[in-house]
Amino acid sequence: MLSVRYIGPPTPARYGRLVREVSQNPQQLKADQHLVSRVLLDRFAEPVGPKGERKVSILNRAYMHAKPTFLGPAGCGRFRHFVRFASDSSEAAWMSTESRMREAIEAADHGTFFARLRYSSTVRDAIVLHLMRSIPMLIVSDETWRNRHAAHIEQWVQHGRDALFWMHRARFGWSPSSDQELRVMAEDLISGVAAQMDSGVYFRVTVVERFQRFSRMLADEPVELRRPTSGELLIGDVPALALRQGDLGTGPNDGHGLMNCDELVLPLGPRLLAVLGAGHGYTTMGADDVDRFNAAQVRAAADYVYLRPGSGLEDFARASVTPQWPNRILPHLRQGDLPATFLQ
Repeated sequence: MLSVRYIGPPTPARYGRLVREVSQNPQQLKADQHLVSRVLLDRFAEPVGPKGERKVSILNRAYMHAKPTFLGPAGCGRFRHFVRFASDSSEAAWMSTESRMREAIEAADHGTFFARLRYSSTVRDAIVLHLMRSIPMLIVSDETWRNRHAAHIEQWVQHGRDALFWMHRARFGWSPSSDQELRVMAEDLISGVAAQMDSGVYFRVTVVERFQRFSRMLADEPVELRRPTSGELLIGDVPALALRQGDLGTGPNDGHGLMNCDELVLPLGPRLLAVLGAGHGYTTMGADDVDRFNAAQVRAAADYVYLRPGSGLEDFARASVTPQWPNRILPHLRQGDLPATFLQ
């Protein structure tokens, strides 16, 4: 089990300061943003084709029985406008961890990982980074806002009709004659929050703040590194998972979070798995555990599953697809080019 040192979310005053800070440069946008660190994807790449270019084998979660495609690590694990407000500054926050990952993983390969405390700190932060900068967090944020928004409107229409009536009269000079007109006033009460949600500033502030806060909450958690005795690992586009023994769930959209999971896991390569919540040091895992972690990656994938070319895991990945697709991305969350009005 995880030993989480709980730290509460920011106060409204602190949140307001964070919004003002990121609002200073709202137009600094990076369109294609990696949700899976290239350092990790590099580990699953092998020379492919007559030119020997290093590429990753890719299965599309929606078309798992199609032939795999191949792409270089730089082109994998990306999502367009994941953070769509001041994303240059969020990329800088991620880079503070990603710039340290390669050295830590190489130390793990060479057996010197536990000789320096900073390597454990880097891997802990990498796990938290991939938990927070993730499709599940985008889905949870969107669903939470939609549910709370609907509840707010219904609460006011059902229990605050008189107040809405008089607010409408004060605003427009005439009495409302329908619930729709009352809903307009209920919407007006949260117009400031709605504007932050629509622009993406709320998500930008909270996703980085949670990464930093959750990293502190897990700062004392020991790191375990597991090596397969047979077989190898694959990785999905939602690579950091919250697992519970005897449960197929993989994260928040399955009801798994920091406070009720047994382990947080992140593949660091085909033959190396980082684990929080289990122990400390190097351990091994057999074929059954490798299969369990690989099946969890397939279940958690939003769009893609990535394999080392030549791994032979294509059939296993296809057989691991479940009817449940907890991190399926709804169309309205897929951002194309932002409209000119948003960029102004």
